[in-house]
Amino acid sequence: MLRFNMKTLALLVGLLLQTTTANAATCSAAISDINFGSISVRAGAANETSGSVNITCSGVVGALIGVCIKIGPGGGGAASSNSPRYMRNGLGGNLNYELRPIGSSATNGTWNEVYVNIPVVLGSATVSIPIYASITSNSVAVDTGAYSSVFSGVSDASITYGLLSCGLLGTEVDIPEFEVAAEVVPSCELDVTAMDFGSLPTPMATAVDETATVNVRCTNSTNYSVTLDQGLNGGSGPADRRMKNSSYELSYGLYRDVARSAPWGALATNDVDSTGIGANQSFTIYGRIPAGQSAYYGTYSDSVVVTVNY
Repeated sequence: MLRFNMKTLALLVGLLLQTTTANAATCSAAISDINFGSISVRAGAANETSGSVNITCSGVVGALIGVCIKIGPGGGGAASSNSPRYMRNGLGGNLNYELRPIGSSATNGTWNEVYVNIPVVLGSATVSIPIYASITSNSVAVDTGAYSSVFSGVSDASITYGLLSCGLLGTEVDIPEFEVAAEVVPSCELDVTAMDFGSLPTPMATAVDETATVNVRCTNSTNYSVTLDQGLNGGSGPADRRMKNSSYELSYGLYRDVARSAPWGALATNDVDSTGIGANQSFTIYGRIPAGQSAYYGTYSDSVVVTVNY
């Protein structure tokens, strides 16, 4: 029991000395603006950046000052536990983002409170701690334009110093105003189904028709065009592309209309134009193999590149 009591007394003295030292110190902090710049919100886009919180403590030589850095929801608000936080545009739209203490991965959690020790060796010390930021909105349903969230006041950002861990009493000071911002630029994404004409007789007495679908998703009000290149095997134009089976060829055409009268190509005169709505828009590619062709048996194929220009 005597040994236990002595250890307890030593621990209490140590705590008292550290608390006294910390109370004699003064600390301040500032957080840099965090600006993502121009970003795309299409699926798969990775939008990450970083800022920093700079803490300066002074007044005590040889002290180790405990500091708790708190970051709240910001002016844009946040979901439960500040994950995600929101930037907002002038129309009430949200852009979701995360602030993390270790790295951009979701496994690193959300920055709410982070505790650090700052060693004061020569009477003052400044440390810089990174803040990792990432956009979590990955959908063209997000409107284009400027988004921001301003952090101002103790409820949005502060430090508490002279404590052994977050949640204990200490001296709290607010962090000066800073901003998280991003500019969402127009973006599009697409997917295309295959066109399969199936098994065909030879010679072909009648034309054989088939379709494929282009699904385009562009940010709201984004003007775009969809073009089809000539494929891998040449031909004289959009209505005369070529499928090949070794050295054998089969002519076919791709069109914008069900009557197969408007060829679909790669020029402004034969593309498909539209305006994004922030959701899926589908376009049918109408294919035709003209009648009268005799083809050697086997599998014929071609690969056509579909491009959305915006």
